[in-house]
Amino acid sequence: MKGKYKLEHPVFILSVVILIFNDFYLKHTFHNTFTGKLSDFVGLFAFPFFWSIVFPRKTVHIHLFTIGLFLFWKSEFSEPLIDFINLSGLNTFRTVDYTDYFAMVSVLLSYFALRRPFHFNAKPILLKVLFVISIFSFVATTQKRGAPSYEDGFKSIDVYNQGPKKLTVIIDFLYDKASLHVDSSLNNEFNRLDTINLLPGGSERFITPIPQVDSTKFPLSFKVTVLDVYGKKLKTYSKKMFFNEAKTEYNGKSSNEFSSSWNLVVGEKIPEQLSVYNIYGRWKTEKSSKKQHTFEIREQYYYDVDPDSDVNKYEIQDSTIIIAYPKIQRRGKVVALNGRNLTIRWDDKGTLRYQKLYD
Repeated sequence: MKGKYKLEHPVFILSVVILIFNDFYLKHTFHNTFTGKLSDFVGLFAFPFFWSIVFPRKTVHIHLFTIGLFLFWKSEFSEPLIDFINLSGLNTFRTVDYTDYFAMVSVLLSYFALRRPFHFNAKPILLKVLFVISIFSFVATTQKRGAPSYEDGFKSIDVYNQGPKKLTVIIDFLYDKASLHVDSSLNNEFNRLDTINLLPGGSERFITPIPQVDSTKFPLSFKVTVLDVYGKKLKTYSKKMFFNEAKTEYNGKSSNEFSSSWNLVVGEKIPEQLSVYNIYGRWKTEKSSKKQHTFEIREQYYYDVDPDSDVNKYEIQDSTIIIAYPKIQRRGKVVALNGRNLTIRWDDKGTLRYQKLYD
C-alpha cells in the first residue's frame, strides 16, 4: 500500500476520531443540525483520503466517485435503495437535505492534503489499527442507532403509520437546563431529540425520560414533526395538539400529560378497503385462473405457499406490495380489495384474482 504512512496524517486521524465520537455520542446526546453536518464534513474528508491511500493510482477517480455517491445518497433518488437495504435487515438512515452539499468542499481539501508531502515513521501495528478503525467509522456512521436498552420503568409513546407511504417522525423531548436543574433525574439518555422511520402500517416506540411513577410534565418545547421521504414537513404536533390526538395505550381513551403511555397515529388515512391489515392472511387464486398462486402475508413477512419459497421481507407503498426476494425484487399493485376478494396486478404474473383462505 504505497503512501501508507499518510494514514498518520493528523487531519485524517482527527477526522476519523470526530466521525466516531459524533456518531456514538454527540448525535445521540444532542441530535441536531450541527451533529448531522459535522459527520458530512469530516466523513467527506476521511473517506476519499483513506481509499486514495489504499488505491493511490485511483486518487482522482475516488474523489470524483465520492462526490457522485454523496450527491446520490443525499437525494430522493436513493430512497428505493435505502428501503431495500432496510428490508434486508440492515438499519440504514439518512435525511434529504440539499444544504448538506456544502460539505463537499471537504473532498477538495482531502485531494490537496494528499498532494502535499507528509511523512511520519509509525510502527506497523499502528497502521493496522488505523486501518481497522477507519473502516469501522465509515460503516458505523450510516447506521441508525438503536433504542437504549433500559426501557422498563419509563413512560413511552407508540407512533403508528396508518398511511400508504413511508414517513419520518422527529420527536423533540429535550428538557431545558432550568428543568434539568430542578429535576436532575430527567437528564438521562432518553432526554433527547430522536428520529424514527415508519413503513406503511409500521409502528415504533419512543421511550421518554419520565419514570412511570413520576408526574413530571412534558418539556415546554415538546413537539412531533412528521416528514415524507423527501424531507417535506407534513404535520407538526404541538404539546396541546399531541394530547388532543394521542390515546392512552391501555384503554384507547384520550390522554393527558400525566398518562403512563401514549399512542399517536400519523399519516394520511387510506380507504378502509385498502388498509394494510385487511391484506393480512393466506390468499389463493380463483379456481378458474389459468395461473395458480397461493401466498401468505403478515405484518413481518411475505411467503409464497404455491409455488413454495422462503419467507421474505416486504413493504407496501401506495397500495403496491414490494417483495424483497434474495436476488430480485417483485411488485404487485393491489387493484381491488373487497372483503375476502383480492385482485393484484403483478409485474411478473400479470393480474390475478384471489380469495382469502383464512385470516
